[in-house]
Order: sequence, then C-alpha cells, then structure tokens
Amino acid sequence: MNNSCTGKFVLDVNCVDYDKKYTLCALMRHFHDVVDRHALELGVDANTMHDAYGAYWIITRIRVDIGFMPDWHDEVTVLTYPLAPGLVRMDREALFSVGDRPFARLSSEWCLLDCKTNRPRRPAQTGYPAALDHLTERMAGEYSRLAPDYSDGDLAFAHTVRVSDLDMNVHMNNVAYIRLANDAFGVEFIRSHALKSFEIAFKAQSYENEVINVYKKTDDGKNYYVSGVKPDGTRVFDTLFVFA
Repeated sequence: MNNSCTGKFVLDVNCVDYDKKYTLCALMRHFHDVVDRHALELGVDANTMHDAYGAYWIITRIRVDIGFMPDWHDEVTVLTYPLAPGLVRMDREALFSVGDRPFARLSSEWCLLDCKTNRPRRPAQTGYPAALDHLTERMAGEYSRLAPDYSDGDLAFAHTVRVSDLDMNVHMNNVAYIRLANDAFGVEFIRSHALKSFEIAFKAQSYENEVINVYKKTDDGKNYYVSGVKPDGTRVFDTLFVFA
C-alpha cells in the first residue's frame, strides 16, 4: 500500500488563462484528481465511504504557497500524501513541480462526516488504514486566521448558484468557490500582481438557486480578503490572497 501518489498533467487549453499561465482552479482540479486516485488505492474513496460506511469526505481548509505558475503545454507533476490522522481531522499535502522545479506547495484539512447526521466520524473507525506508514512533512505554511469583517461598500458582486457550480453531492463544488473568489479581481489587477499564497476556509454548503454575495477588502494592498455570504448572513467561505 503506497503512502503517496503521483499524477502527471500536460497543461492543455482548459488549464491556462488569458496569459497562457496555469490557473489556480486547474491546480485544484489536478489536486482533487490525484487525491481521488490515491483514495481508491487506499480503499477510502468517496463511493466506498458512502456505500460501506455511510460517510463522506469534506475539505475544510486549503493553503497553497506559490513560487511561479507554469505555461501552456508544460507537464505538471503532482505528488500527494496524507499525514497521520488525528481524532477526526486529517491533513493531506501536495507538491507541484515542472521537471525538477517545484512551483507550488499545498496543505489541506479534511474530515469525514456521517451521511445521516452530518456529524464528524473518526477516520480510524471508518475504514481508514491507520497502519499506513505516513509521511510527516507539511508542505505549505501555517493557516491564517480568516475572520474578516466587511461593510456594504466591500460588496464586489452577487452570484446565483447554477447547475454548472454543483458537484456529485448536489451542492456547490469546492473549485467553484475558488473560481468565485478569484472573480473578485479584474484581468489587469491579476496581470500586475503575482499571487504568492492563497487560503480558503469552507464554512457552509450552498445549493442551486441560492445567492452568494461576494465581498472583497484589503488593508495594505498585498493581502486581500474575499468572502462569500448568503443574504441571511451565513458565511459560506473566507479566502486570503497574498500578492507580491
């Protein structure tokens, strides 16, 4: 049983932006893809968790530290592995490279929820192979405290959740939230500001036809907070973009 998994992806036209650079959303999709492959190898994939244990995985936090972004047609290698599980929390790491040049380091926090109660389940009691010889290195920096306050003037736009935003659980996909947060910035801003770090904390689920108000603020012109909030005040996600 392998304690890590590697995937390789040639960056096609769907993985790059208007400047032919790898996008944050494509990076996240590739991360999910390799994680799914490894979960299948370990016997803890989504179908097995649901059918055999009545549970499902969720991601609660992600941090990505970025050195540079690859170009169209580059081949990206993604290495991922889980750290030893805690009581209910699990951490999974990833290293992104082009050839022998690492360009992004990712840390993520996961947990298992019961399908009926939506309460956390202990991985060791829900089919996770606790005897796995776990790696120990954390890839990205420590998580920041994400609790920004916003005023009405910080509202960037409102988004209505559509079918294309939904995942297999029929709620808004994690990558769709990241795309929504990224949309708070314009093309010229992104072209003139190199992204060095990104964090997101997932707070609540969203469903078809719900409205998410997207707020953005900065205190120093380098650290930008972007959050999604439902009209009733429910915080859906908080993000932090750190630019050079």
